[in-house]
Order: sequence, then structure tokens, then C-alpha cells
Amino acid sequence: MRRSALVLLSAAALLLAPACERPARGRQQRAVASRALSNMLAYPQSSVVNVAAGREAAEVTLSAPATGDEIARWYRQTLVLNGWDLTRDGRLPDGSMVIHAVKDGRPLWVTVQPGSGGATTYTLVGVALESDSVP
Repeated sequence: MRRSALVLLSAAALLLAPACERPARGRQQRAVASRALSNMLAYPQSSVVNVAAGREAAEVTLSAPATGDEIARWYRQTLVLNGWDLTRDGRLPDGSMVIHAVKDGRPLWVTVQPGSGGATTYTLVGVALESDSVP
């Protein structure tokens, strides 16, 4: 499997946090997003749509020029190759696919929305473990 996918989520979390928030809160959210999504791989040729973070978790929404099935298949293979255990994998009634994986006690949710027009939107949600959390 090609290792050309970028580890861009930490950078995206740092660069795209909402600018309208108070500076201290924005810094804290960016730090949480950076920790919660560190070392997560993005599907090749993905573009960041949105990044959001709370106190202990972060979410990044991306878009890629591929079908939902291609993106889900890539994540299943890539996560396993990188030491993640797939614990759930299913399709929702609306056609979305949800993959849950865990590595070293750290959970990750990948939700792939049905795409149209040649682009598919997908979301990664990660949690900053307590030992990684910002005070």
C-alpha cells in the first residue's frame, strides 16, 4: 500500500480552528484537536472542509475525489496496517458507513457519507486521552 497519504490532520487542526473565538479558548481547542487527531492519515487527495474541537475530542471533515466505498475500503486496510483494531464496521440506513477502531486505548470513528458528483465527504473523530489532554 502506498504511504503517500499525508498526516495532515494535526496541521489542519492547528490552522483551521475557528478564528472568531477568544484566543485562549482557540488555543486550547487547537491543542486538543492536534492531540486527538495526531498521526491520523487522510485519504489521498483529500481537502479539509472543517475542523472542530471540544475539551477532549476533535472532529475533522474532509472531502475526497473518490466513492464512499473506495474511501471506506482504504481506511479498513490502512488502519489495520497501522496497528488499529477494527471494532465496528457497518452501514447506516442513509447509506453512510461507520468504522470504529482502537489503538492503544485510543478510539477513532470514521464516518463516510454517500457522495455525489464525484466527491465524497468523510469525518474523522478522535479523542485526546486523559494523559494527553490539555489542562
